[in-house]
Amino acid sequence: MFSMREKPRERAMPLVPLPFDRTLISRQSALLGAYRECPMAEAWGRFCPNMDFRRYLLALSEEKRVEQSQRAAKLLKRASINHVYKVSEFSWEICAWRDVFDLILDDEGLRMDKRPYDFAEKDEKGQFEVKTKIPDATMGLKSYDNYYLKRGYVCTDPDCNDDHIAKQPDERLSEDLLSAMMQNPECGLIVDGVWGKADLIFPFAVYEAKKRATSYDDAEEQIYHACRTYLAMLDDLARNPDNVSEYQSEESDKYQLFAFTSCGSYWQVFVAWNFMNDCMVETVWEGDVKYPNYAIELICIIDQVHDYATQQHRPFVMKHLEAWHDRHKRTTNPAAANNNSFIASPLSVPSPSKDPYSSSDEDIPSSSSLGVDDMASLFDLSSNMPQPEWSRLKAESKMTRSDRARQTRAYNQELRGFRGLSARVPELKKTPEKKRPRGRPPKAATHKQKPLKKRQQAQSSRARSGRAFWLSGICIEDLRVG
Repeated sequence: MFSMREKPRERAMPLVPLPFDRTLISRQSALLGAYRECPMAEAWGRFCPNMDFRRYLLALSEEKRVEQSQRAAKLLKRASINHVYKVSEFSWEICAWRDVFDLILDDEGLRMDKRPYDFAEKDEKGQFEVKTKIPDATMGLKSYDNYYLKRGYVCTDPDCNDDHIAKQPDERLSEDLLSAMMQNPECGLIVDGVWGKADLIFPFAVYEAKKRATSYDDAEEQIYHACRTYLAMLDDLARNPDNVSEYQSEESDKYQLFAFTSCGSYWQVFVAWNFMNDCMVETVWEGDVKYPNYAIELICIIDQVHDYATQQHRPFVMKHLEAWHDRHKRTTNPAAANNNSFIASPLSVPSPSKDPYSSSDEDIPSSSSLGVDDMASLFDLSSNMPQPEWSRLKAESKMTRSDRARQTRAYNQELRGFRGLSARVPELKKTPEKKRPRGRPPKAATHKQKPLKKRQQAQSSRARSGRAFWLSGICIEDLRVG
């Protein structure tokens, strides 16, 4: 394992989320395949799925191997059908959600959704502006409202004997506490890709789908940008809230992110982490799931990523949130400064109800997730109440976009009016030409003659010839008399 301590990238209060500046790309693991020793992520102390799939499958139970084989066969069948019928990109997304990410989608402690994320970027004038991008899927931790915190996790399987302590709701992931901490100018830690929300917090994976291989470069660029943005969120989480220029501990910089792309049936798996203050994105696997071996390999990788999310990522997030909750508590309630630790344990949550549908007046949630617009309605923004820097920046960017759109509409209306006037001026200068009156013109007074028979045609021809001779004789006599 390599280790190289670098000075953390510069961060200062007030805290505004800024993506990593650069992306370093490595394809060594995917190109070498079976000849590689180990991926770079593993060499630098990050979690990487076990690519020795034969050994990984042998370590599983017989029941788990059968389950993975069934899921791989389902994925193989659907990918082949989609390829034959040349389905749309939406169908490929459905295939990924149902057949690849089904384990993550069904986990009650995780959340998966197609949702945008905000990021700050400098404009032409050098000022920061908040923009938005939307990946096809974002996977992160689930936050809890008061109802779930009181109810606890309920297992609906009567034959299940597993220990569900790790799946219990934790107060450190409370929606209300996270929203209040974000609105505190002394903290301002962004926990959701949508600034001000606290629904899908601290993502651990992102997914982008394309229909054709010709769009694969676009998919990779979108993935690289999402990795820089989400990795910066985890970097802010790992900082010491009392001094954001340093990490909370020596192991706080061990955060990472997974990314997936698919162009039709061809998939790639990436691992992103902080490498010397740059976003390193390594391609650790690629393959076409129309083939059985690649389909089972992708299922094995997804299961290991799911285990990482529940066993490593979730504890990492909750552990580092304690210091931020503690700072929020001290800055909003100075009387509680003596209590310098925010300790929350899933064991402090009441025991799970055996009836998942039981409810009472106390179980009704007092509040839900409060976003930036909801919090703005609760507080009087016209007063001198301080706001976090990210909230001010997002509001200014929204006003700037509105002004820009209004100016564009006014310019387009003026341009359309100028073009209409310039088109009418030549028409006014021309002398009006006399036009045909409206309506159908009258028909010509012509009588159609019926076709003559052969005998009638012969008689009429003899008559015409005699008349012509007589007339010619008269003409000759008239000339002689003259």
